[in-house]
Order: sequence, then C-alpha cells, then structure tokens
Amino acid sequence: QFLLGAIGATAITIYFPNLPGIVYIPLMVIVGIVAGAVWGLLTALPRTYFQVNELITSLMLNYIALLLLDYFVFGPWRDPEGFNFPGTPMFLPSQLLATIGDTRLHIGVLFAIIAVVLFAFLILKTRWGYELRVLGANPSAAKYAGIKINKHILLVMMISGGMAGLAGMIEVSGVAGRLMYGISPGYGYTAIIVAWLARLNPWAMIVSSIFIGGLIVGGYSVQTIGLPSSMSLMLQGAILFCLIGGEMLSKFRVKK
Repeated sequence: QFLLGAIGATAITIYFPNLPGIVYIPLMVIVGIVAGAVWGLLTALPRTYFQVNELITSLMLNYIALLLLDYFVFGPWRDPEGFNFPGTPMFLPSQLLATIGDTRLHIGVLFAIIAVVLFAFLILKTRWGYELRVLGANPSAAKYAGIKINKHILLVMMISGGMAGLAGMIEVSGVAGRLMYGISPGYGYTAIIVAWLARLNPWAMIVSSIFIGGLIVGGYSVQTIGLPSSMSLMLQGAILFCLIGGEMLSKFRVKK
C-alpha cells in the first residue's frame, strides 16, 4: 500500500508534466490515498467474501507491488539522464512538499499529526470506533450484537490502505524527491513494531514512532564507527520479540 501510494503519486508527475504548480500536491495526495486504498481492498475482498487469511494475501501482494515498482524504475519511468540509476527524473519544485523554515522537516509531518488526531477521535469518541474495538476484541460478540463485520473490514482496510498510500506519497515528495528502487526498506514491518509499542493507543504512537525513527536513523549513523546498519534492525526485532513475550507471560502467574 505504501509502494502503490508512491507509484500513484509519481504517475501524476510523469503523465501530467504541465499542470499548474498549485494543483500538484493536492492531486498527488488524492491519487496516493486512492492507490493505497485500492491495494488494501484487494486484501479485504478475499477476506470478507471467501474467508482467505489476510496475512497471506497481503504478503503475496507485497511481492507484486515490489515487482511493479521495479518495472517502472528500471523501465518506462527511468530517468534517461540518471546514469542508469533505477529511478524516475527528479520532481519539480512544485511537486515537492514544502519544508518548515530552514530545516529538512517538511509539511508531511503535519499530515501525520492530523491523521493521528482523526484516528484518535474516530476510534475513541465515535460509535463506529467503539464497534471496531468490539470487533477487534471479540468477533463473536460483535456478530451477536448485530455489528456488520464485513462492512467494517472493507472500510477499515480501505482507510488503512489509504493512509499507507499517503505515507508513500509523502516519502517520494518530501524525502526522496522521486520514485526510486528501494524507496521503502521495510517501513510497513516497522509500523507493526510502532503499533505494538504503543499498544494501539493513537497518542502513544507519536512517541513510539519517533523512538523507532531515531533508532533507524541511528542505525545508518553507526556505520561511521564501523558497526553495520543492520544493528537497528536487530534491535527492532528484539523489541518486538520482548513485547510479544511480555504479553504472553503477563497472562500467567507463578504459584507455589
């Protein structure tokens, strides 16, 4: 979903090079969200109507998305002046997210904050959010209470896919400045750790995402002292392992 959002946003820059500058960012945001939502729907439909495990379909779709990305950056979208580097031409200034002041921080961070606020409101303050929490905690109870499970699954997968697509658009427009090979070193898997660390609390996700983001950047920095960058990946795995282990052990107690 992240990759499809990045691809969709880049398609606007490739096929519509002469649009007014003010149109690009809103249009790239919309297309990125729609592309991610459609990719999420491809997982939700088999799960809803054929009871196909969503983990299997989403993991298989990952390979399709990666190969689709490779096709574009190695094929029709490759920059002819890029010295055979697998990437598209650099975006125009009007196609890049504006930075905040003299920093490298761009307005994509505002999109993330708005998304967290909306998520917190919907999940914690609305009937729809309450039904989702019931469905997540006990699907049988949700079905008995008359909650429309299939409708909720489709809607949630589309919304989450759209948010991942928005993240992909932000990555190409705010960080990389173009679509290129390896645009995501596994951000989707990292997001699982972020959510687990926050125990699915939307406000805690801000803290856990900053922590994990610092860990990833630190992994690249330690290369200057001779340590491999994979150290950060190892620590992420250890954190997730400890979280899952602690969750399991918390359900038991020692008796004499």
